[in-house]
Amino acid sequence: MAIGQTAFQYTKIIDISQPVASSSACFPGDTPFSRTVTLTYRDSGIVNLTALTMSPHVGTHADSPIHIKGDMTDPEGMAADLPLDAFVGPVRVIDLAPFTGPISSQQLLDQLAGHTAPPRVLFKTCNQIRYHIFEEDYSYLSVELVEILAKMGVRLTGLDTPSVDHVHSKTLDTHNKLDQFKMVWLENLDLTGVTGGDYFLIALPIKFTELEASPVRAVLLA
Repeated sequence: MAIGQTAFQYTKIIDISQPVASSSACFPGDTPFSRTVTLTYRDSGIVNLTALTMSPHVGTHADSPIHIKGDMTDPEGMAADLPLDAFVGPVRVIDLAPFTGPISSQQLLDQLAGHTAPPRVLFKTCNQIRYHIFEEDYSYLSVELVEILAKMGVRLTGLDTPSVDHVHSKTLDTHNKLDQFKMVWLENLDLTGVTGGDYFLIALPIKFTELEASPVRAVLLA
């Protein structure tokens, strides 16, 4: 496979997305997934049709800048404006599992062992994910880690927990620091089937022009 000047050979596709269903856990106070069957094949003799309701933060997703600043009437900073090239390309998975709490820059540097990081870095912190339970004791990115990632030229980061910030954060310092450096991020990944190492990431957000986040179907090519 060749994308631009990057050639990458792969033998398998690894799905690193969490399932989305009515049983999927969501952030406390957010809108869970639900569906309504609006037309059945049994009744119509033609098709099944459904409608869905959910927060775009359910399951694996990418936040956009307007999630943490601005006005939802502003057309700028929506999910559709996220830079697509940041979500496609070489990625390093840093395996810290099992780990909870703030991820430090030293943990990253220890894992890199003097090597440089590619433009995308994901953090594995869970060996098992209970998709139907919101786990409040989870890992998140420290501000100083984000600063180091930015100095390394990292454009995208992410992890396998509900947020890059602490569950009880009222200031969202990590979200804001990522935005300050114009980095993008993925939350609620599923890296349980992945070991640390280098892969090729594809995790494109949907072109939502009126939403502050977007679900993604994130995969690694290995």
